[in-house]
Amino acid sequence: MKSTRPPLLIAVLCLFALPCASQVVEEEHQIPPRIGVAGGMGVSYITAEDIANLVNARSVGGERAPEFKAGAEFFGSVSVPLSFEWGLKVEYSYLIYSYNLTSLTYGTSEFTISAHLPTLYIQRSLVDAGTYNIKGGIGAGYHLGSLVERVGNIEERYTGKGFGSAVDLEANTAFSENFYGYLGGNLRWDFIGGLTNEFGRSPYLTGDTPVPTLNFFSAGARLGFTFYL
Repeated sequence: MKSTRPPLLIAVLCLFALPCASQVVEEEHQIPPRIGVAGGMGVSYITAEDIANLVNARSVGGERAPEFKAGAEFFGSVSVPLSFEWGLKVEYSYLIYSYNLTSLTYGTSEFTISAHLPTLYIQRSLVDAGTYNIKGGIGAGYHLGSLVERVGNIEERYTGKGFGSAVDLEANTAFSENFYGYLGGNLRWDFIGGLTNEFGRSPYLTGDTPVPTLNFFSAGARLGFTFYL
């Protein structure tokens, strides 16, 4: 069952943040901060030890999973200023990547890993020159992940959940008064717990083997757009 606490926490924080943002007083020679809505996509390099071990255990032809695997990331966010220097950002990110193996015994095996990563950031404005700005932030959230294993015509789905943290850096440059280009990067540390299917079984077939997790570290780069209200 999905937890309702993270969305509720985000909603409460936003309710507190909006009144704070409305009380910002414009300072001389400084542009008042604005609410921003951003979206785009990027590429992340992920290392997940348990997943790599699982893929390697299924390999019969000597193929080995690389230590870092590239994946696609899609994101959307809303940032709310608290002052000229500080703000909150609520972000939803979807991460997906896969491994493919071929063997004489099992034919084609495919492992698809995906994660839903809602995250709340506290951001600090590093540079704000009007036509461009740079912000840094640190955040955390409650995340959901899944592993879909396809071997021939047989498919198994395993899921897990847990907390994750991230460090984020973004730069926005103006195309017009309200429309900006977005360039960003992030580092993630996720602790998505043991993967099990709907019957509580883990991907491993033996009962004495530890349940694999979707714990991972990733480094990513992003491109997108930001619209300021």
